[in-house]
Amino acid sequence: MWLPKLNESHSGFSSCHCFTAYLSDIVGRGDTDVVLGQDASLSCTLPFASGVKHVTWQRVRTHEHVQTLATFSEQFQDNVDEEYVGKVTLTLATFNSTSIKIKNTTFEDEACYICSFKVYPSGPKRKTMCLTVKGISEMTAEVNPSPTSDSDVVVSCSATGKPTPTIQWKSPETAMNFFRSNNFTNLNEDSSTTITSNITIPLSQFHGKYVECLAQSDSMEKRFQIYVPKDDNKENVTLRKYIIPMLVVVIFSIVIIAFYLHTKLNDKNQKSTCTA
Repeated sequence: MWLPKLNESHSGFSSCHCFTAYLSDIVGRGDTDVVLGQDASLSCTLPFASGVKHVTWQRVRTHEHVQTLATFSEQFQDNVDEEYVGKVTLTLATFNSTSIKIKNTTFEDEACYICSFKVYPSGPKRKTMCLTVKGISEMTAEVNPSPTSDSDVVVSCSATGKPTPTIQWKSPETAMNFFRSNNFTNLNEDSSTTITSNITIPLSQFHGKYVECLAQSDSMEKRFQIYVPKDDNKENVTLRKYIIPMLVVVIFSIVIIAFYLHTKLNDKNQKSTCTA
């Protein structure tokens, strides 16, 4: 059997190439998408690693500095940074495999996470995994008088979420798309978006009844039932409109009668004095 002769240059090139690929081959696993409020898990493995002295988990968000979450080393073992105690847990900490759990995710946890193995003497090897948090975090609603008509009210509904929520109005009474509505959006610091929808509806159709605000974000949705109160305020305003003038008339009449009686009594007293 004939075997090709390998010289020293072949041998050196081959071993160097395999060593480089072997050390940089970090396997990353875990959640890339998570629903708001759920836990997220991430893990990194550096197979057959040797010479690893230090393992680190870091996080980086847009326009922010890199933040260290947790470390593992021969000297200090596993350690979670004080700022993230209760939020981040090291579920596995060895020199060739490491895992973390991010608890009760919020929109602020949406970031890229970096696992780093400090290998001696070649230097650090890193793997980056990015996490997306989706969901609707909050809904609010209120009913206010219409600024342009006493016979209408403005119902407002706000939803905060990611991706940007959409809002639909529903009612068992009638189709809501016939009424005038306006939408406004606001980008929040945690990268979520708040959308507010205002719809103007007639009191004659909806007083004492409910309308529904439906918020949708990706495949998630939330509903909010909003009660439209009866027009008690308008009745109170109407009563005040008539009662106040009537009270003024009554008081004025009493003053005139009192003045008349007082004058009459004075005249009578003067006549009695003259007769005496």
